[in-house]
Amino acid sequence: MKMMKRREEMVRAAASIKSARGMTLVEIMIVITIMASIMGVVGVFVFGAIDRANEREATIEIQQLSQLVNTFYLTTSPNRLPNELNELTQGAAPLTKEVSNDPWGNPYVYVKSGNRDFEIFSVGPDGSEGTEDDVRAE
Repeated sequence: MKMMKRREEMVRAAASIKSARGMTLVEIMIVITIMASIMGVVGVFVFGAIDRANEREATIEIQQLSQLVNTFYLTTSPNRLPNELNELTQGAAPLTKEVSNDPWGNPYVYVKSGNRDFEIFSVGPDGSEGTEDDVRAE
């Protein structure tokens, strides 16, 4: 009787091992494909958000630099615009500690036209002036 019970237990154990098979290669490939698709969609949203954040940061920094240039104009005698942005960091009372680069690591472009007109902009992620991705303050 003990032998019969033992044999039945062994048969059940063998049957459960057979029914607990692993995943096939096709099933694994389907899971990997689904995961890659999800990661791709998430990546597009994340990188899009990063690009928008960098553009917004550049716009804010351009506005701040423009305010500093206007302050420089009003506090110099005779009133004049700086020849370059680094002049904002110089003098007895510098207006800022440093002029940082844009979010993509490029220096901001400062163009002085006339005695009172100027423009500050970023060349954007491609680093080339005059392209569609240049960032200018509104």
